[in-house]
Amino acid sequence: MFSKDDLLQSFASVDEYLGCYFFQHKLPKVTYEYCLHSTQKKDLLVISEGLSDRDFAVKVAGQAPDSLTQDEPCLFGLFSNKYGFTHALVVPNTYHGSLKGRLESKRENLYLCIPIHRCEFSGTESEREFKEMIQRLIPVFRWDRGVCPKIRVYFDNPSTEAGTDEAGVLMKYPTLLTEIDNLSGVVNGFIEITNYKGGVIEIFSPQVEMFTLIRNRKDEKVLTRPQLVEALNGFVHAE
Repeated sequence: MFSKDDLLQSFASVDEYLGCYFFQHKLPKVTYEYCLHSTQKKDLLVISEGLSDRDFAVKVAGQAPDSLTQDEPCLFGLFSNKYGFTHALVVPNTYHGSLKGRLESKRENLYLCIPIHRCEFSGTESEREFKEMIQRLIPVFRWDRGVCPKIRVYFDNPSTEAGTDEAGVLMKYPTLLTEIDNLSGVVNGFIEITNYKGGVIEIFSPQVEMFTLIRNRKDEKVLTRPQLVEALNGFVHAE
């Protein structure tokens, strides 16, 4: 459990608002606002980048379940809000570096709580996968961000000599669309996409601007690029 005096060791100013502590980390180009709900059972941290919305942060922290564990992430549904977030993801202290340094000894029960769009995380991410996603793919502290669906892509394109091994790579959605354009008319190439729910589709391109979409390893459809993008949007954002 953190006290106001604990936090003042590392932050110049700490406010109390609706049962939470609020403090800021100011950098030359951006300011991070921290909301900490600290109790005997858990310390829950909600962070926003470049904006302040204390009421929203307090409501998110207050909705988190008590049954949290430092062994794995926890996913829970959120109330309707102006940011369009549908869920929040709570991760253990090993998944993040917040409040390290002078407050290291207090981090045993510290959880990071991130408001998310459902398709951005599966809720079963490992520590390594989570860190890669927030560092490279999803600006999780920006509450005004667009939706960043979680997709893992396994592909091979003999024309561009680009590709991955069978494990695939986490990829941004715009990058995937570029790879689809690169695949157009490459008969021996393919793209396999896994969404946040574990669903898998495969894409081939037997001729320029025409694509074969395979669902569940068997259901095939031949689509134009606009039709394929429409199908992809439904697949990667699926609730």
